[in-house]
Amino acid sequence: MALHEYCVPDAILCDLEPADKEDAIRQMVDALVKAKALTKKKGDAVAAEVIGRERQATTGIGNGVGIPHARTEHVDKIILTFGRVPGGLDYAAVDGERVRVLALLLSPKKATDDHLAAMKAMVGIVRDGYQCKRLVGCPSAESFVDLLRELDGVKQ
Repeated sequence: MALHEYCVPDAILCDLEPADKEDAIRQMVDALVKAKALTKKKGDAVAAEVIGRERQATTGIGNGVGIPHARTEHVDKIILTFGRVPGGLDYAAVDGERVRVLALLLSPKKATDDHLAAMKAMVGIVRDGYQCKRLVGCPSAESFVDLLRELDGVKQ
């Protein structure tokens, strides 16, 4: 599972200032549209799906990280992007802490195993205290991609 291969660097937002978590999701999906990873029509549908999923149960998994995600018919491959919220965001995280990094993960409906593997890889980063601090501390799009490449074992 090579997370860096799914990442859309041009859609990484490093200074998100959302009104709430739904606004954060919309801004991140809009960044994917702007980066041409999604069409506007598909972006609108994806945002609605991710927000709907988030309303069922929070994806704020703790340690300052949220992983909003969806399996959707609107993507043909796994897509990953990040949003950094410097001031933190009330995300109803399981540990009650404010979320500082969001990892938006979109997968094709039929890619259940790959979606679960990508989720497992992201959760593994968050559960590793050192790597989680590195993730939350990424100041730029390049630093997010570099971290993923390093964790995937890709030489820089």
